[in-house]
Amino acid sequence: MLPLLGLLTLGLSNSSQLDTALQLAGTSCRIAQAQAQQINYIYRCVSCPAQDTPCYAELEAALHRCVSSRVPTAMRSLEAHELEPIRKTDSMNIFHLPAGEDGEPLVRRILDMLNPRQPRRHFHKYLFVWPEANEQQLRQLFAGCWQKKLLFALAITAPQDIYDFNPFGVTGLELSKSTSARYVDKLKNLHGYELRYSMFSQPLRALPLQPVETRGYIAIDGFTARLLAAKMNATARYVIPPDGETYGRCLPNGSFTGAVADLMEGVTDISLNIRFVLDCIWPRVEHTYPYRRTTILLVVPAAKMQPEYRIFVTAFSNLVWHMLWINFFIAFGIFMLFQWFIRWISGEVGDRWPEILDMLFKTHLGQPVEHFSAKSSLRAFLMSWVMFSYVLTTIYFGKLESSFVQPSYEQQLDSLEDLPEMHYKVHGVTTMFEAINSSLSPHQYQMLTARQRIHPFNDTYHFYEVPVSKRSKRAAFVMRDDRAKEFLALTYNPETGRSAYHIVKQYLRSMPSTYIMPIGSPFLYKFQMLLSAFFEHGFFDYWTELDVLHRTRSTQSDEFFEDLGDDSDLPTEEVNVGEAQERRKKRVVLTMDILQGAFYLWIIGIVSSLLGFLMEHAYFRLRRCRHRRVGNANNAF
Repeated sequence: MLPLLGLLTLGLSNSSQLDTALQLAGTSCRIAQAQAQQINYIYRCVSCPAQDTPCYAELEAALHRCVSSRVPTAMRSLEAHELEPIRKTDSMNIFHLPAGEDGEPLVRRILDMLNPRQPRRHFHKYLFVWPEANEQQLRQLFAGCWQKKLLFALAITAPQDIYDFNPFGVTGLELSKSTSARYVDKLKNLHGYELRYSMFSQPLRALPLQPVETRGYIAIDGFTARLLAAKMNATARYVIPPDGETYGRCLPNGSFTGAVADLMEGVTDISLNIRFVLDCIWPRVEHTYPYRRTTILLVVPAAKMQPEYRIFVTAFSNLVWHMLWINFFIAFGIFMLFQWFIRWISGEVGDRWPEILDMLFKTHLGQPVEHFSAKSSLRAFLMSWVMFSYVLTTIYFGKLESSFVQPSYEQQLDSLEDLPEMHYKVHGVTTMFEAINSSLSPHQYQMLTARQRIHPFNDTYHFYEVPVSKRSKRAAFVMRDDRAKEFLALTYNPETGRSAYHIVKQYLRSMPSTYIMPIGSPFLYKFQMLLSAFFEHGFFDYWTELDVLHRTRSTQSDEFFEDLGDDSDLPTEEVNVGEAQERRKKRVVLTMDILQGAFYLWIIGIVSSLLGFLMEHAYFRLRRCRHRRVGNANNAF
């Protein structure tokens, strides 16, 4: 009788375990179906001793049948993977473990297999089917998951017992039963968890507050970092790259420097200095969505003012000058023809050709006519000539006056092909030259770097371009667009109404601007979500306006900065209409550079009169000597 009862009890127990296995498979299947990932991987252990037990095999078979019948599924063996492969699509990863303590060895193997550098970590969900596991075992499982930077994981121990975890609890890692079987956002409240920012001072977007390790920065990047920490209820700690390499670069041995090295080594969680990413760094990091682009520009000294003595010639085009000369000689020929007809008809002797030439020239310059022939036809012709000369002379001198006030300049350098002729020394940071190397042709890059001057990363903490430009008037710079525009505003000369430098229109390279994180960062999706909200709600616009208002520049320099425009998606606009109107009040400062043309005109008049006086004096002397010789010869006879 007792053996029969034992068999009956064993049979009921096996039946109950099978029912439980089927229920576990159904719960797992519903979770997988609700997530609707592109691919669902079911990991099985072929070499595990529990593989031969009926419950384990039945649960595995039921799990595979249910999941594969509803969503795309692939079966994988744990023994085939020493490290979790890189996924290019979102995935659901289901791990089937033996019940209770029998599953602990497999847990350690799974944790070793998880890849902490899985890109786009938030696209991958993990589900552990571990019957009869207790809370201590689950705590060890989830602690290992968090060590591998994994947040989206659930564990099923019974049909109604679904466990989730939160590594940012008040007391540390906390377990919770999930009744809805959903993967929740665990980064809403970090309860003071320390977020480590890799940041450094940048004169436009990150101005330090002391002590910088705790208080951080102001300006656009500084405000972004502080608001991110506030929205996630985290404590921000700011880490300055110890090697002083700021943005960081790639070394020949495959290692990195600066903020990139800190991210790779796990020292920091995100680099919050907006940047372009070099080609050698791009595959090694993850980045937020680039809402703006960075254009790398070449800034060269502005073109010089054209010589003012040329404005007397350049006031009219060459075609106009040719027409004026042709018209003048036509008028002279008509007057001479009229004089010939008068002498032929009436015998009256008119003016000689030097007098006609002198009269036409004087009237052309505005001098009134003292006398001329009484013939009405000649007077009508002369009146039309005077009117024509008056209009033309007025226009000419009006053009001269405007040229004095608004001088013209030589043509700006806007093509790299003209760079060798200028013999500029091109200054820039190492990463600038590395970035443009792949975008320029070898010939263009060779022209640009023929006289290059490479600066260390420490110079990015301030505008090193300003003292360099003061020391050398033939210095050019490779700069980011925002830095280039600010540099032009800093070198603006209110007396001439222009900057001492000019941005070459042929830009060197355009690259996305973004914030970077290490591959596999669990914070990527949350940072991306918050930054998108900041952008959509206009925070970046507001911070940009604040930055413009707090800049210490003159009103003319501010107006010049606004006229430069902004190619990014974050335009700089003035919200204060009164200040905007005040800044639009232009004024012209008449310097000697502008008024030198008047002095040239005065010198030309003096020299011309002196030459005329010498010629008249020489003519008078020559004629008097000739008369003396003729008189002496007559007396001799």
